[in-house]
Amino acid sequence: MKNGNLLKEIWLNKENIENAYLEADRVAIKVTNNDLLQLLETNSFRQNWIEQYRKDMINYIKQKHKPNQLFPVEYANDILKVLQVIDNSEENLKRVLSIKCFGDSKYFEKNIEHIIIRIIKKYLLDKETDLEIKEEFTNDDILLQVRDNQISRNNRILRRFRVFYRQ
Repeated sequence: MKNGNLLKEIWLNKENIENAYLEADRVAIKVTNNDLLQLLETNSFRQNWIEQYRKDMINYIKQKHKPNQLFPVEYANDILKVLQVIDNSEENLKRVLSIKCFGDSKYFEKNIEHIIIRIIKKYLLDKETDLEIKEEFTNDDILLQVRDNQISRNNRILRRFRVFYRQ
């Protein structure tokens, strides 16, 4: 052991895994998953696409035993706050929404806007939507359209956007 004072091997005592997490000042993934599941299960949404997202995240955590990238641990509460505002068809202008939910006009844009936009694209802009049209929308367009319930399953509004953008 004299050579560089390095350990050759280290073994984790699985019976004391909770102590290892405490010693490392970390939260066990099992605890984190249970907290996320409880958070998801205590919420519900009226809009089908948001409710489908919630159910998919519950199923993912139960099957994979880890959070999905569309529901990161550090922003879980924030994502649900924003989805609740969207579900209630309240104001979706970024700064107003950010102040309303977080008391900070830039928090939403800096931290979770990209996640919310990915959720909307996956769960609201369905798979039949032309990829070219999806890419023409800015994040602001998407948030405004969600508020006004203008993005529809039959893509009428998306076709109008295509005509508008091509002019």
